[in-house]
Amino acid sequence: MAIVICKDIVKTFIGQDKPVLDGVSLSLDEGCFVSIMGRSGSGKSTLLRVICGLIPADSGTIEVLGHQVNKMTVRQQSKFRSTMIGIVFQDNNLIDEFNIEDNILTPLFIAGKKVDKAYYERLLELTELGGMQKKMPNQLSGGQRQKVSIVRALIAKPKILFADEPTGSLDSNSELQIMDLFKTLNKEFSVSILQVTHSEICAKAGRQIIRINDGKVEIK
Repeated sequence: MAIVICKDIVKTFIGQDKPVLDGVSLSLDEGCFVSIMGRSGSGKSTLLRVICGLIPADSGTIEVLGHQVNKMTVRQQSKFRSTMIGIVFQDNNLIDEFNIEDNILTPLFIAGKKVDKAYYERLLELTELGGMQKKMPNQLSGGQRQKVSIVRALIAKPKILFADEPTGSLDSNSELQIMDLFKTLNKEFSVSILQVTHSEICAKAGRQIIRINDGKVEIK
């Protein structure tokens, strides 16, 4: 079953002569772990952000989990991102004034949902963050902060996790830890993963690689 279907996506930024995305079409199945690669400026991060509804496409259709993302209002897109998908960025975007637990649980507070304690504890176990819940972000390493952002993205039990250069600011050891974590999450919770990365090592952690060149996709 396809959980992401994109057809003929076109996106051109103001001041550019050529589109960053030039008629991109792709389909991703439930349970996938897909890596998007491409040189700097190739459009890989733009594609992910368009799929998530963070930026609008000029034309084309984007369907995620049966929802037409490009036809939603801004408010609907915001609710969709907070309740149905998870997103992780290179910068972990943690709230400095919140401790680790409050950072993780913020999406549930906003949505008015209760914590699944067993699920939460399992995420802490997998990320080796157990016992750190009361620490502040500045007390953690870069890799640990990124793990916090991953747990936060997953706490509402989304069916798909989008990751934009999730290891871009980490050392090689932390990079491998994050990829091992993604593999485990994909297998244990059947969460689909679509990651954008410039790292061949990270890309190969997935089961499929999509390369973008000159705004067009090459699927292998």
